[in-house]
Amino acid sequence: MKQLIKILKIQIVLIKMNFQAMLVYRSNALLISLGSALYNIGAILFITFLFDKIPMLAGWDKWDLIFLYGISQVFAYLYFFSIYSNTGTFQKLIQSGNFDFVLTKPFSSLLFSTLQSYSFNELMSLIQPAAIVFYALSNKTYGFDLLGIFVAFLSILIALVIAHQIIVLTLIPTFWTIENSFYRLFSETSNISSYPYEIFDTKLTKFIFFLVIPYALIINIPFRALIGELDYKLFGLEILVCSGLLVVTNMLWKWGIKNYSSASS
Repeated sequence: MKQLIKILKIQIVLIKMNFQAMLVYRSNALLISLGSALYNIGAILFITFLFDKIPMLAGWDKWDLIFLYGISQVFAYLYFFSIYSNTGTFQKLIQSGNFDFVLTKPFSSLLFSTLQSYSFNELMSLIQPAAIVFYALSNKTYGFDLLGIFVAFLSILIALVIAHQIIVLTLIPTFWTIENSFYRLFSETSNISSYPYEIFDTKLTKFIFFLVIPYALIINIPFRALIGELDYKLFGLEILVCSGLLVVTNMLWKWGIKNYSSASS
């Protein structure tokens, strides 16, 4: 418990520092928000053009897909705020030899090495996916309930933990290679998660996208929980996948540390 409190205190200090840095570079934040807005407008136009050609996609209509896309962008901005902004940190620690210093500290080297910087520019842009969700809701009515909202919120948090563990797994080879770009895999392919999971209709794609790289779960579950269409067995599967990744990641991280040779030695 003491270790957890220390980690939380460090995270709070780091969050304050990153927020102050964002305030200094406000023009940069505005440019990032503008770029995000153009990307989201393009995505909505694509969905609109797609449904001009087809009435349904895997049983879902245009407003369902826009709603699903909005939820995916909530996840995306939270991911870029908290996880993606740290992807280069661990490699820099290894390359500079400063990871030795991290190992002397009485808290998790994994968390400190992969969660120490935050991009408040992305967090400030959360208004955009909120606008997309309200746009969908203004055109189609869904039945919301407190349980669904709670499960959706919890599922988003679990999805962020899953994303973090996947990123850590792609960073672990750095213990041996000093530098790698495997971490880009998740960020560059995670858009798959913004489609209904019914498109994964073969045994192979189900195995890959529900269990190995669970794109089919991380956005679909909160979306379906909100609209009252969630199969709670899949929510249980999300929890199991997250738990399994936590175990595997920690085992491989410890193995990497045992085989780690300082770049400064």
